[in-house]
Amino acid sequence: MKDSIVKKLRAVLDSGVNSECKVSYVLCESRKLLEKYPPDPPPFALLLYCNWALHVDLDRPKTTLPFLQRVDEFVGSVFGGTDADIVLEHNAFREFVFLDTFREQLKRLLAGYGLPTAVCDEENRWHEFITHYAGIIQDGSLSCDGKNLYLKWVREVIFTKGQARSDSYVPFDLSWRIGLLDGSSIDVDVRAMDFAGKLAIFHGLKINPAPVAV
Repeated sequence: MKDSIVKKLRAVLDSGVNSECKVSYVLCESRKLLEKYPPDPPPFALLLYCNWALHVDLDRPKTTLPFLQRVDEFVGSVFGGTDADIVLEHNAFREFVFLDTFREQLKRLLAGYGLPTAVCDEENRWHEFITHYAGIIQDGSLSCDGKNLYLKWVREVIFTKGQARSDSYVPFDLSWRIGLLDGSSIDVDVRAMDFAGKLAIFHGLKINPAPVAV
């Protein structure tokens, strides 16, 4: 099975990943490799974006716990953090809004099977890849379940694609809804931009109180 998947992936990568169909196929086949021959630790960012493209929620504790723990720390910083937590907040957003880890983990997977990595190596090809990816996730969301993981704040995190951008380093915003254990939630909209020659993160945050029982 492994040789068959690798052969099919090579054919698509060699022909150029230049459509939504091809991006979806690359991520689908990559996910098959990750499930059949799972690395340790799991490449969370790659799994997240593969599953989002396929609209499959992430609910395996071994995969989701490290990420949800980071989100849990971020929520703690929102409700009682210090100035030092600004760094934590920035790093939590950067990994996802710039898609850096997604790119690195996809390249590592492809290289590990001797496959071409130009889609990750070359800026214009990567930008084309994530532009098509934005079309795939347009109408879907991804949920990371935090139930029974003994977190302090977080019950679940739901990702959706935010506003499309033509003037941004990443051609779409990311929207997170962080559901909390007390029934309230936090909405976070994050945007990556090239600001005066430097990559920058802009985000908005809204706290939604728990519904009042009638």
